[in-house]
Amino acid sequence: MGTLFLEFRAYILDRLLDLLWRQWSALGVPGQTTIEERRVVDPESLLLLSLTVGRYDARLFDEILGWLVVNGAFLNVQRLRNLMKRFNFQSQAQLSAVSELLMKKSNDPLKWKRLASPRFLRNPEPLFFLKSGKPIPMPDEKSPEFSPYGLLRGPIKLREHAQPFPTKGMPSLLLRLRALLGVNARCELFCLLAAAEEIHPAEVARQTGYSPRTVQNTLAEMSRSGVVQMRSGNRDKWYALNSGVLDLLLKPEGSPTPWVNWAPLFRALEILWIGIIDPKRQNLDPLTLASELRRLGKEMRPLLADAGWGWQLEDDSSFRGVEYSVVFIRNIEGILDQLNQ
Repeated sequence: MGTLFLEFRAYILDRLLDLLWRQWSALGVPGQTTIEERRVVDPESLLLLSLTVGRYDARLFDEILGWLVVNGAFLNVQRLRNLMKRFNFQSQAQLSAVSELLMKKSNDPLKWKRLASPRFLRNPEPLFFLKSGKPIPMPDEKSPEFSPYGLLRGPIKLREHAQPFPTKGMPSLLLRLRALLGVNARCELFCLLAAAEEIHPAEVARQTGYSPRTVQNTLAEMSRSGVVQMRSGNRDKWYALNSGVLDLLLKPEGSPTPWVNWAPLFRALEILWIGIIDPKRQNLDPLTLASELRRLGKEMRPLLADAGWGWQLEDDSSFRGVEYSVVFIRNIEGILDQLNQ
């Protein structure tokens, strides 16, 4: 099982990095990808996962930093904080260090100061690792932005190749709406409205990370514009786009916007990756490993359900002993393959 587990770990990392490269490339990060991203990219959720998994690809990590210097004004800091807290992403130290950098590089240092956390890791550790899991050798000089958070890396030297995000295409739709309307909840709401015939405010709040009150109040205001219509049913209110008004912007291909609830899906993938590389889960006997994979599956299952993603983990109670390891691996491969299509 040891060899199979190592191959599984390498497979997960390759597929996760493929997904991250493809989504960032669709937003303007310099890179090569063979598969075109066709869905709306959620930059906040993407950043939170990237700061964890990107530690195994230093080039990707620093290309993201360069992109943030150019496009960071269009990220929603409050939403980043909300998603971090709600889903318990494990990239707080990295996010704080990135915020330190952007406080120096951006035109709005106060915006990023709100993300800087006083947290310190107890024991300093390398920021970057090779795909094998070994830390990348450290230079003598350390980054002053990352070191205070217990993350050791060399000084940051951005290539300055990053470009503004594309003004066309589905992946950058959310960012383009923010450029048009400002960095606020209306942008995610328009994406959700374009993705469904009609939608309830509670579902919008669940899928965007905004508070139910914010969503309800904003939808009520938007319904007075003539662009969004409201339908009352019993005590509930449902909202939809008036047909044809903004279709050229929100439905450029003539079909509903392909929206994915990325935050819980990406948190499930973060749990998977952190769990797979956990030193305590290495070199286990087959029965103990199967038990540990059951634990991972138990953590991931509700998040995958919350994401509304088509692929799920099979019920582990239907499989005995070591049999579940094969089932878990098969399920994860199915999810990652589907994401990378």
